[in-house]
Amino acid sequence: MSKKTIHDKAYKYLFSNPLIVKELLESFVAMDWVHYIDFNSAQPIDKSYVNDDYREYEADIIYKLQCKDSEIYLYLLIEFQSTVDRFMAFRMLNYVMELYRELYYKQGQKRLPIVFPLLIYNGDKKWNAATELQQLIDIPEEFKQIKKYLPQFKYYPIIENELSRNELENMMNIVATIFLFEGSDKEKFLKTIDRIEKLMQIYSKDSTVIRTLLVWLLHYLKTHSIIGDIEPFIENKLHPEETYTMLSKTLETLKEDLRKEGYQEGLKLGIQEGLQKGLQQGLQKGLQKGLQKGLMQGIVKGKKEGLMLGITKERLKIANKMLRNGIDDNTILKITKIDKKELEQLKKKI
Repeated sequence: MSKKTIHDKAYKYLFSNPLIVKELLESFVAMDWVHYIDFNSAQPIDKSYVNDDYREYEADIIYKLQCKDSEIYLYLLIEFQSTVDRFMAFRMLNYVMELYRELYYKQGQKRLPIVFPLLIYNGDKKWNAATELQQLIDIPEEFKQIKKYLPQFKYYPIIENELSRNELENMMNIVATIFLFEGSDKEKFLKTIDRIEKLMQIYSKDSTVIRTLLVWLLHYLKTHSIIGDIEPFIENKLHPEETYTMLSKTLETLKEDLRKEGYQEGLKLGIQEGLQKGLQQGLQKGLQKGLQKGLMQGIVKGKKEGLMLGITKERLKIANKMLRNGIDDNTILKITKIDKKELEQLKKKI
């Protein structure tokens, strides 16, 4: 079984617990009716009738809920695709219509109930898909009058990567903790792990909720290659507290390893930055010193060459006068120290 499949099934298992669905709705769906739902009577609905076109890409859970004297269906779709499907509104409508088809044709309901379509997006990319069906329909200006007769449908999105981490940290519940894990780096992961013990205390009277959380966490750790074999932790014989005791020892070891790894990475990064900074400073200092030395050498060399050029010109000037006065070549060469080639060139000019 692939890591992705394990992760998907873990999410399905998580929201198979009505009390965790209760947390999801009460924490992330800002609507009054949520608080009137009797989650103790929540009934999961068989989804075998749903079209299989997207089965490998998503997890969907359906509940029939009682809200005062009315029934409402929750269609929860958990989207695991790495890419964003801009036609999600159409897909969600299709699933809802499949549910209505089941209720009308097979169960013979005379009136259709409310179905609340809820999407959880678990991917890393920005969610920019339309939430309303009409946003996907091309409606030219001349057909604006038809708009009110076109299908109207909208789903409620919970986009994990858009949720405020500060707000999630202030929610001490299971769903917020799950979302925190999904968006954690190593440092944040260690901080999020520490929430588990607090949750164990908060939900101490409900072993099913605790077990659901721990099983999800174990699959999460396995999916991310943090731990290997999870079977010893999820044997049916173990009570959730025993499972957590075993898991906590593993997590403490893991946290220590991650801290050491973080220290080593920090040390390595520090050495690299130090070397790079030292090299840059050395090059800059060396270049500056080299330029200064080169400039001084250039000045000295220039002065020396200028002096020699002046002396040579003066010697040629004296040799020229001696030639005009009829003095012989040997005497001129001996006195002026010029070479024979320079003397011959002077003769040609006279």
